[in-house]
Amino acid sequence: MTEVSCPKPSLSICIPAYNRPVWLKRAIKSILTTPTVMQPQVEIVVSDDSTIPECKKVVDELMCQWKGRWKYVANSPTLGMARNWNHSIRVASSDYVLILHDDDYLEPEALEKILLVLECTPDISALLFGVHVVTPEKIIKKKQIAKSQQYFSPTEALRQILTDSSYIRFPGMVIRKKVFDIVGYFDEDIGGIADIQMWIKICQEYGLFCVPTAVANYTVHDNALTMKMFNVETIQGLEKIFESVNSHAILSTNILEICKANYFYQFILAGTVRYLRAKQFQKAIEVFNFFDIISIENKHVKTYWKVIKFMIRPFLRATYHITSVQQSSEALPKNADSF
Repeated sequence: MTEVSCPKPSLSICIPAYNRPVWLKRAIKSILTTPTVMQPQVEIVVSDDSTIPECKKVVDELMCQWKGRWKYVANSPTLGMARNWNHSIRVASSDYVLILHDDDYLEPEALEKILLVLECTPDISALLFGVHVVTPEKIIKKKQIAKSQQYFSPTEALRQILTDSSYIRFPGMVIRKKVFDIVGYFDEDIGGIADIQMWIKICQEYGLFCVPTAVANYTVHDNALTMKMFNVETIQGLEKIFESVNSHAILSTNILEICKANYFYQFILAGTVRYLRAKQFQKAIEVFNFFDIISIENKHVKTYWKVIKFMIRPFLRATYHITSVQQSSEALPKNADSF
């Protein structure tokens, strides 16, 4: 492990890296814009799961410019997604952590804004800042920012995150490190929904403080790890999460059913659209068909999601028929006629 020590910082930016040196360079450079006088308040931690040497070269090239504390850890053998997240947190030495995936990057003046809020809210353990959802070309597709500064109680926070499947984006979350000693670290065996499970555990315990300031950019692209989470196993895992929340009786059964209906609608439609944009039409059809394997009360679903589903259905039907002609030798979804 490579480590450069300074007085204890307030915030650690934890970067779990994996074979994306170009984007890792962008992520680190977005941190380096922090004014020199403030850099000692911030620690940079790179936990590198890469199987190529280029990511370490990026760190070696850039970190000589950093005047604060930093650490580089090469993981051999590789840890895997959630274990790498956990390792980066454990290595961090600050009171607060922000996990910045190597394909995401900070906004200018982000750290100044975050540090100011942390100074003004010493009793808050979980903070959600705004993020921009961007393309690989840095085109903003969506601004996901709270309308006002507000604290959500555990009940209110759960209702928010269980209604909107993308309510919390990783680079927008700033968490007191001690929180993980209380609620536990990311589940390393649950797969792609480990973050969702974690946000629920944190919100159940601490609620959520929302800050109407965008501090990071969340990149959506075809090679993102999140593309792999649109599968039957994830659907089943999400249903178990809702069952677990129900067992804690924090939300009423009726409220939880409303949350579940809208959550799954958004999740399935988001996966379908992402595969359509990637021109992976077969996968788009498979994801859309998840509507047939889950139990949802349609009366609870917002009209907005119903309209999107209605608009996508005929396009998928046409796609199915085109695909069946072009790939007649391949097996297609048995329930495609349900479109």
